Amino acid sequence: RKQVSLPSDPKLVMSDATQEIGGGAINEKQRKFQQEQDNSRSIPEKEYTTFNPKSRSHLMHAIEGLDRYPSYLNRWSEDDIVLLEESLEDQLKKVRQQKEAIQGKRTSLKSILENLCKKEPEWLEFLSPPQSWEELKTNILDKQILSIEMVSEIPKAITALSVQNVIDGSVKVEIDAGNLEPIMDEEMFDVYSFPLLAPSFCAKLRAFFSRVIQELEEYKDEPTLNRGFQDLDNLGLGWLSSLLLHLIVRPVSSHLYIETELKGGDLDWRQGYIAAYSADPTTTKPRQRLVPHTDDSEITLNIGIGEEFSGGVLNFWGLRGTTEAGKLVGQYEPEIGRAAIHSGRHFHEVTEVTSGNRFAYILWARSWGGVRSSTCPCCWLNRRDDGSCISGPKWN
Repeated sequence: RKQVSLPSDPKLVMSDATQEIGGGAINEKQRKFQQEQDNSRSIPEKEYTTFNPKSRSHLMHAIEGLDRYPSYLNRWSEDDIVLLEESLEDQLKKVRQQKEAIQGKRTSLKSILENLCKKEPEWLEFLSPPQSWEELKTNILDKQILSIEMVSEIPKAITALSVQNVIDGSVKVEIDAGNLEPIMDEEMFDVYSFPLLAPSFCAKLRAFFSRVIQELEEYKDEPTLNRGFQDLDNLGLGWLSSLLLHLIVRPVSSHLYIETELKGGDLDWRQGYIAAYSADPTTTKPRQRLVPHTDDSEITLNIGIGEEFSGGVLNFWGLRGTTEAGKLVGQYEPEIGRAAIHSGRHFHEVTEVTSGNRFAYILWARSWGGVRSSTCPCCWLNRRDDGSCISGPKWN
C-alpha cells in the first residue's frame, strides 16, 4: 500500500471556519474561542441574579435542575422563570422550524427521484436492496470482505437467514477476529482500513450521486434543498447504511473498540451520507477541504468512492480528551472501495482538493443504548469515565 510521508514538524492549525463555498467549515454556527456578551435579549437588572438563558451552561443547569428537583422553580424569581420559558420556547421553535424544513426537503427530493427514475428507469434497480446473498456478493461488496467467516444468532422465528434480516437488524452478525487480520491494515493508532465495496458498485454510487447533483443544479436558489440532500436515507439508499451497520461496522467495532468507544453498550444507530469535495466548488459540491474536527459518532466509517483527484488526504490529529489531541498521528490516502474505520472522537481533516472531484461515503454509528445513555455530552467529548457524570447511574 502507498505510504504517505508526514511533515517534519506537524502542528494542528485551526483555520477560520468560513461559510463561503469552497471553505472547510463543518459548523453552520460559528464558534468563538472567547466569550462574547449577548445583548440580543435584555436581562432584568437585579442585584441578586445574573441568570442568562442565552448562556448554554446556564440553560443546561436549569434543565438539570428541572429534572432533578421537585418544584425546582420555587426558588426562582418570576422574571427569571419568564426568561427560561422564552429560551426553551426558542429551542422548541428551532426544532419545529427544522422539522418543517426537513419534511419539505424530503418531499421535494422524493419527487425529484421519482421523476429521475421515470426518465432513467435503470436507477430503480440500483436503488432496490439486494434480494439474495448472491446479489450482494456479485454487485455490492468486495470479494475479500466476503471471504471472511461470519456467524449470526438466528431467532427461532426466522427459518432461513436473509439479507433483509441483516438490514433490519433482526439478527446479530459476528465476525471471528482471526478472519479480519488477513484483510485489515492498521494505518495508525485507532485507524484501520480494509476492502469493503466493489469498485463497480462505487462507480454506480458515484454516477447516481452525480446524476442527482445535475438534477439539483436547477434548484440552486433553494439552499434548504441543496443542504443535506447527501443523506442516503433521503436518496432511497437507507438500506445500504443499515446493511453496513449490521453486517460490517457493528461486528468489526466489537473487536477494535470494545474497551474504548463501546464501553457500556453496542452500536444501535447510523447515518450514512455522501461527502463531496471539488477543486472547483459549486452549491452541490461546496467544499475544497474540511477543517480539523471530530464527529458526533462513536465510530466513523469512511469509504472512498472516487473520482480522480489530487490532494484530499485525511490527516488524523489524535483522540479528543487525550494527551495526543492536536498531534499529527498520521495520514491516510483514500482508495476506491476501501474503508477507513476510526473513533468519531479522533480529530481529522481533509486537506485541500487541488484537482478533480473527491467523493466519500461516510457512515456515523452511535450507541444510544450504551455510552450515550449514561454520559453527558461534555463527559463524552472529553472522555471522562470515572463514574461521576451527572447522567450516570450514580446520580440516577
